[in-house]
Amino acid sequence: MKSYEININSNLRAIPVAIIFFGLSFYLMTLIPRDWPDLVKFGIIAVLFFSPVIPVTILSRGRIRIDLTEEAFRFIWIKRFFLSKESNIELGWDRIIDYVNQEDRGLDSFRLTITNNQQLKFYRYTYFPQTDDFDKFLTQFPKFIKTVDLANERTIEQGKTEFQTRSFKRVLAVLTILAVGLLVNTLLNPDSGTRWASLGVIFLGILFYWMQATRKY
Repeated sequence: MKSYEININSNLRAIPVAIIFFGLSFYLMTLIPRDWPDLVKFGIIAVLFFSPVIPVTILSRGRIRIDLTEEAFRFIWIKRFFLSKESNIELGWDRIIDYVNQEDRGLDSFRLTITNNQQLKFYRYTYFPQTDDFDKFLTQFPKFIKTVDLANERTIEQGKTEFQTRSFKRVLAVLTILAVGLLVNTLLNPDSGTRWASLGVIFLGILFYWMQATRKY
């Protein structure tokens, strides 16, 4: 048996916490005196803007232990989410169709597709370094399932992420064309008002999602 302790987060619980703390941050921004130096105001605004991520991450966090045995995949709560009563879960390997690990900026997820069109999915915020076994789990899980005896000589495959679907790639292609058009317009019309820093952020974002969409496992 292999065991892994992993921090996970609840989007349902993160949303109200984010509304409260980001709302407080924006209110505090309005209290900054206008006659303060621009550099000081910029620094305070940056701190107020990013600091709510800390309580959002902490107050929406739970901790689980995943056990991999010859018979089943076990999802066991070590620390449940605030005001939750979720039960432990045990899935026989014959019930699992495929698995997907999806990486996004600040938000990773792991999903098992189960028979009868069901899923077991958990999220993990990565705005800060995590001290858990998630990376170890991702490395060892594909190797472990190859040793499991399944009925009908089938295998548990790695599925596609949302970024690897045709619909997402089509949307990304349209956004890429629009971004290139914006770049050409900026080059031809330097006074258009488009900032190079904004273009840099746009193209970095598009590059990130193309890397995710074409990623090979």
